[in-house]
Amino acid sequence: MENIKLNTSSLLDECRYSASRASGPGGQNVNKVSTKVELKFNIPGSKVLSKEQKELLMDKLHSRINSE
Repeated sequence: MENIKLNTSSLLDECRYSASRASGPGGQNVNKVSTKVELKFNIPGSKVLSKEQKELLMDKLHSRINSE
């Protein structure tokens, strides 16, 4: 696949971020640093990515992609 420059500002507009308290074991710092950030991106619905880029992402990230 050839190198293609992406319009990063348009790509970032398609991304949704959310921060929340991470689950799992804690410790003394659990109330200070127990956060996680999730990135949500609709690969099939992207207007920035080409068909080939979408297929590559879907193939590489198939185990991390869900219906949300």
